[in-house]
Amino acid sequence: MTIIFTHLDADGVCSAALIKMIKKYSNAQVFFTHPAGLGHDIKGVEDDLIICDIALDKRSYNKTYSRLEKISQNYSIHYFDHHSMPGPLPPAVINIHNEKVSATEIVYRYFYHELPDYADHIALLGAICDYLDNTPLMQEMLHHYERRSLFLDAGLLAQGLMKSNSGSRYDTLRNVVKRLSKGEFPCDIKFLAEGALKVSRREKQIRKKIITLYAKRENLAYIINPPFGSRSKIAYWILGHSGLYLGLSIRHLKSKPNLVDITIRGRNLVDLKTIIPPIIQKFDGSAGGHSNALGCRLLKDKLDQFLEILDNKLSSLPINPPHAIKDLIPLEN
Repeated sequence: MTIIFTHLDADGVCSAALIKMIKKYSNAQVFFTHPAGLGHDIKGVEDDLIICDIALDKRSYNKTYSRLEKISQNYSIHYFDHHSMPGPLPPAVINIHNEKVSATEIVYRYFYHELPDYADHIALLGAICDYLDNTPLMQEMLHHYERRSLFLDAGLLAQGLMKSNSGSRYDTLRNVVKRLSKGEFPCDIKFLAEGALKVSRREKQIRKKIITLYAKRENLAYIINPPFGSRSKIAYWILGHSGLYLGLSIRHLKSKPNLVDITIRGRNLVDLKTIIPPIIQKFDGSAGGHSNALGCRLLKDKLDQFLEILDNKLSSLPINPPHAIKDLIPLEN
């Protein structure tokens, strides 16, 4: 038996679906985890293990390393990921890592010769949903489909999974993985499509409210404890509406009231991986993600200092300011 641990977003779901398309992994059990919880969740695993789209969390790295090392003494481990790594994996772990592509693309390329023809559709969906469809392989594969229908499926998947994140969400997500692996597409999965429409309708109203609530510093927009909505989408909304470099969605944690979680989105003008972690480390916090999409956690009473240092850091960088929409309106002769 093989166990798959994957992330519960579209990239993680599509990665797991691709793996279950392969005959020897068709009966693999699927579980969902996250960077800080991986070390805990794999405790006691006594099976071959595949991990997809899970960053190694710096603060729990040693525990995760130790448990991966123990499992790898008796079982095979494949680790597919595209996040920056705080350190190496145990020598026996097969580490397939590339920060320039989606986890789904990594899995697709690794198992390419064992996958059915329809797997390319699922690989594209995972990449699109993770904003990583501009790689050479994904761009070439896009020519095999009609872009509008493909992006419709990607939207149904991303939005539908958000609706699935309630109630018995893990069983629901496993059902999505199973059906995608059998050749169904998001438009074939009724509850996924219906959930996507509900989420999209609700978001239209949420956005109208959110863009009236955020605050600004010189270079970044932020909102603390937004009353509703996806953290990543809120960060994008206030980023665009403010016209600034970064958008931050900040939430106080109910389970750990002394901490805040921060979701940061940018315009590809700065590499968040190079500027955020050094600042966070000053406050003994943690950070991880990609160059344009990153999350971090730190003590609540250090939040103002973090925002000030980050804003000052952005001021010191030679960044070309984003265009204002009004300046792009006039037609050129």
